[in-house]
Amino acid sequence: MFRPYFLARALTGLLTGHNTLRRHLYLQGLLESPLYWKCGVRQETSAHILCECQTLASLRHAYLGSFLLEPEDINLLAPELFFFKF
Repeated sequence: MFRPYFLARALTGLLTGHNTLRRHLYLQGLLESPLYWKCGVRQETSAHILCECQTLASLRHAYLGSFLLEPEDINLLAPELFFFKF
């Protein structure tokens, strides 16, 4: 079970891009490539994970109700949680 602090931290990281996804670590010089290891096609960003990646489509559908999302759709999922604009 997630504690509220950890959930808030994870949501904030996903929405702001300051997280442990490959693009952010690449920009910090900690990785050689920003590409997402599951698909190898696009940079591993919050938008790619939450909205675009084809390899995550079935999980996205199971948890978020859609195979593909637009970044604007993320704010509609739980507006009380998302005080940032994605």
